[in-house]
Amino acid sequence: MSILHFDIETIPSQADGAVEAIRENIKPPASMSVQATIDKWYAEKADDAANEQHRKQSFDGALGEIISIAWALDDGPVNVNYRSDDNEAGLLRSFFADINDLTDKYGQKVHISTWSGHYITGFDLRFLWQRCVMLGVRPTIHIPYEAKPWDSKVFDTKVAWTGTGQYSGIGSLDALSKAFGMEGKGDIDGSKVYDYWLDGRIEEIAEYNKQDVVKCRALYNKMNFITERIV
Repeated sequence: MSILHFDIETIPSQADGAVEAIRENIKPPASMSVQATIDKWYAEKADDAANEQHRKQSFDGALGEIISIAWALDDGPVNVNYRSDDNEAGLLRSFFADINDLTDKYGQKVHISTWSGHYITGFDLRFLWQRCVMLGVRPTIHIPYEAKPWDSKVFDTKVAWTGTGQYSGIGSLDALSKAFGMEGKGDIDGSKVYDYWLDGRIEEIAEYNKQDVVKCRALYNKMNFITERIV
C-alpha cells in the first residue's frame, strides 16, 4: 500500500484555429443594445475576450491539455513527465508506464492505495481521466476521479484543511505552504503557466510542478502527524 503524491499543469487547447473559433462566436455583454456600441466592442474588445475565454479552457478537460505531471511515491524522489510538443497522449502513456514500472524491495508491483494532492478531488484527478478519454489512452492504473474528498482512495490537502463547507480559512497551496513555514511559489504560479509555455519555458514549468508535489507531500505529512518527514 503506497501513497502517490500528484499534481498536473494544464493549458488551453493548442488545436489550430482554437482562438479563431471562439472569436467567431463571441458575444458582447447582454447589457449592450445600441448597435454603434456593439460595433465598437467588437472592434476594440472582442479579441481580448476571445483570448480570455480560450485561457479558461485550461480548466476544462474536454478542451484543455496536460503539459506536465509531477508525482512521488511515498517518501521517494519527485518525478516529472512533461512534453515540449503536441504529443499529449505520449505524455500520458509515459506517466502510466513509469508508475507501472515501480516495484517494492521484494520486486513486487507497487499497489497505490491513496492519491494525494492539493484540490485533486476538485480538479486534477478528473481532468487526467477526461484527457485519457478524449485521447483514447486507456489508463493502466485506476484513477479515482469519482472519489469523494473523504474517501480513503484520496487525501486532498485543500479539503482536509478547509473542509467542504463555508470555512473561510486559507486554502491555496501557496498560502498554506507559507503558513507552515515553506517557501512560496516564486516567480511562477498557475496563472502564468500558459505564458511560460508560449515562451518555450517547459523545463521551468516542470520544476514548478515538482515543487508543488514537494509542498503537497509536506502538507500531507504534517496533517497526518508524520513530523519526521516534513519537507
